[in-house]
Amino acid sequence: MPKSEFLDPAALRAPGEIHFQDIPLNQYNRTVDEEKSNFATEDFLRIYRDMRIIREFETMLLEVKTKGAYRGTAYNNPGPAHLSLGQEASAVGQMYLLGVDDYIFGSHRSHGEILAKGLSAIQKLPENDLMSIMEGFFGGAALKTVQGAQKDSKDLAVDFLLYGALAEIFARENGFNKGLGGSMHAFFLPFGIYPNNAIVGGSATIAMGSALYKRVNNKPGIVVSNVGDASLGCGPVWEALNMGAMD
Repeated sequence: MPKSEFLDPAALRAPGEIHFQDIPLNQYNRTVDEEKSNFATEDFLRIYRDMRIIREFETMLLEVKTKGAYRGTAYNNPGPAHLSLGQEASAVGQMYLLGVDDYIFGSHRSHGEILAKGLSAIQKLPENDLMSIMEGFFGGAALKTVQGAQKDSKDLAVDFLLYGALAEIFARENGFNKGLGGSMHAFFLPFGIYPNNAIVGGSATIAMGSALYKRVNNKPGIVVSNVGDASLGCGPVWEALNMGAMD
């Protein structure tokens, strides 16, 4: 505060009250039937498919980590694999309407988030754009590995997504980040999947900065930060919430 502006301590410290406007609480009251009217049968089938893909993907990782094999194929992965089994619905529900212009920043349990966002992007992207992305990514190395008897480029893109994510978790060269990011730092920018974060609440401030960039530069899309409940014990998370709420 400049010295030229006089503040009267007696007035500032006088007894008074602060009044806030009413804050709506627990206002959601739509029924299941009302919500169902927003979706077609094809939507529900794809929602279920996406959840089953994520569940099987993480079940496979669990089998590899605990038994050293998956469906009779032996494999050893000494690296981390923090799972989110049972949380598939939250990941798919969050990502289902998001496109490539919407960015996500994940937590350290983000396999489901990555797959759900990728599956949503695949559904919305034109087939020519999908092929361009897959052919141009690291010279098409991952694409060549998964090309086979897929019916169309959408099915091919699903295999590309699963293979790229799994290869990254297993620290293989064909992974989305050449195996250098691993389970807790994977990303795939063409689908709007930005790095997940091993630090508790670490993505909150990064996502807030990304959203600010979009707003300042009139870029389309929203930004999502995934953090766990323990992150509310971290100061930077509250800083991000407060800065994001500023006019």
